[in-house]
Amino acid sequence: MGCKTKGRWVENTTVRHLLRREMEEKAGQEDYYLCMNEKCNIAYYNDKTRIIFWKTDITVPLWFKEDADPRYACYCSKITQENVILAVREHKITDMNAIRKYYDPGAKSQCKIKNPTGKCCSPVFNEIIKKVKDLEEH
Repeated sequence: MGCKTKGRWVENTTVRHLLRREMEEKAGQEDYYLCMNEKCNIAYYNDKTRIIFWKTDITVPLWFKEDADPRYACYCSKITQENVILAVREHKITDMNAIRKYYDPGAKSQCKIKNPTGKCCSPVFNEIIKKVKDLEEH
């Protein structure tokens, strides 16, 4: 649509929960694609309905966009990528669940409505942990 990158399918429920209140009605009942282009200002789009939601239309920053601030690893617990790096480097915690408990002992997973992908954050979390461990080994 405008992203020039293949989007990631996301359920309507997720999109509706992350839209600013005044944008919710525009979402309709269709599912969307998350624009995975880090330089693009589009957040979600639907090719069939031609509806686009911009980064400014949603309530959270998209961790992979170049201007994301903060860059969340876990949206449910508001754990940033920097928090994960610190946990691995300073506290030697290398397990996602242990890091979540360290920062948010009462953590509850609500990925379907809090994570822009509508899925668990473990792939992003584990990628950060792996990068830090790889850097420390060299």
